Amino acid sequence: MASLINQSLDSVASPTLPEIVYNELRKAILNGIFLPGQMLRQDEVASRLGVSRSPLREALPRLEAEGIVVLHPRRGYAVAELDRDEIIEVFDLRILLEVELARRAIARRTEADIAKVYAIATEMRTLADRQEKKSGTLAQWFELNMRFHNALLMPAACPHHLKALQHSRNLIEAYIRTEVKLTGDVSQAQHEHSQLAQAFVIGDETQFLALTRLHSEHTRDRLLVGLDQLTAPQAQTSADTRDA
Repeated sequence: MASLINQSLDSVASPTLPEIVYNELRKAILNGIFLPGQMLRQDEVASRLGVSRSPLREALPRLEAEGIVVLHPRRGYAVAELDRDEIIEVFDLRILLEVELARRAIARRTEADIAKVYAIATEMRTLADRQEKKSGTLAQWFELNMRFHNALLMPAACPHHLKALQHSRNLIEAYIRTEVKLTGDVSQAQHEHSQLAQAFVIGDETQFLALTRLHSEHTRDRLLVGLDQLTAPQAQTSADTRDA
């Protein structure tokens, strides 16, 4: 991961090391390098990033403010962890925000907004067609996914709504990426993206709002099924241990 820091330093004009450390640690958490609930030992994390603890100490409070990490008194920072009910609650909030933002965005979109959405959707489709469960390709798809949804909703021009939505996304993004990595399957999500982009481009408000809600609901349902599949073997192992 140290090489990522070096690449970032080389590619950004007048970079600040705390900013780069924040971005790289954020990506590492969202992409599952550090898992939900895992304690972030600062010496270990700094070593993996190839930096001192000083810029890391600046990055962690920013990640805490976004809900990506939590601070445990006398223990330090850990990656945020949610139970099933909390995940459902977060999705409920996300759906409320997304549908309202979608309603405002489609009414205010410009030709530039339409062109941006179309370009990102095309790039995502090309990437999805050639992805073969490769972690690097999936990571690119996830980044495009965030850009796509931002492009759809930014025309709403509601910064406080968007900030609240981003916070809810931060809470569940790592779980979503973990679930997709297990299957490597983005076909349903990609099909829904194409439908969303089409409705946005032609200005079909009714369809756009309905698809916005359905897309989040389907994402939630896939995630919950994936979590059940992950926890079932662990529960069985625990039961076997007790029986023995």
